[in-house]
Amino acid sequence: MLNVENLFKQYIFRDPQGRKAVVKAVDNVSFSLEENQSYSLVGESGSGKSTLARLLMYLEKPTSGVIKIDGVNLAQMSKRELRNKRARWQMVMQDGQSSLDPKVKIYDSIAEPMRNFYKMTKNEEKQRIETLTNMVELPPEILGRLPHELSGGQQKRVSIARAISVKPRFIIFDEAVSGLDVTVRKKILDLLLRLRDEIRSAYLFITHDIDVALYMARNIMVMKDGRILERIENISTLEEFKHDYSKLLINSLPPRTPEYRQALL
Repeated sequence: MLNVENLFKQYIFRDPQGRKAVVKAVDNVSFSLEENQSYSLVGESGSGKSTLARLLMYLEKPTSGVIKIDGVNLAQMSKRELRNKRARWQMVMQDGQSSLDPKVKIYDSIAEPMRNFYKMTKNEEKQRIETLTNMVELPPEILGRLPHELSGGQQKRVSIARAISVKPRFIIFDEAVSGLDVTVRKKILDLLLRLRDEIRSAYLFITHDIDVALYMARNIMVMKDGRILERIENISTLEEFKHDYSKLLINSLPPRTPEYRQALL
């Protein structure tokens, strides 16, 4: 479905002395994602994960390399073709509130992607939004509210409803549960796992927490300094990670107290 070949993204800036400097945010990355499969991308802040996500969504263009959807190079698509493709791949950001227009009621926020890509009657739209609200386990009364009137967990569920509203084949979750209370985080993760089976989309779950990465997928990539250091398929335990950096991420996890395991695992 999605193939990435020798992908580079570099930024050029000037240091305080006025000298030109180059930062490689994504450095020679290659991988493939298959239909209806779940993947996790794990690494610390600044490792290049979010830059890679923006490249995959084609919100930014790579410095070099190729991104293909169904064998077609995104760089060779027209603006119309790219727009139509974007109906089939979506992204859920870290901050639920900032990703929602503060002046737009929740009903219209969920409806916006469908209005952009589909022709629907008002009744069809209403029925679809009611279905989506139920799917993400939100009470119907929130549809008339504004984003700031919702909790962080509710805002996240609205963002998920928006993403799945256009029946995407592929969804990127960029630190989608960061900043949430651990109990709320567990509920959101379980919701995403349930939805994956219902909507049959491929997932790329980006996180700095290697425990969360393992909870969400059995195909895991570890990223540092713009490079993929380790990739493991069909992983079942943390002991299968071999790279020293992966082990460092494991050692930085919170203590495995019974309360922690019950809340997250």
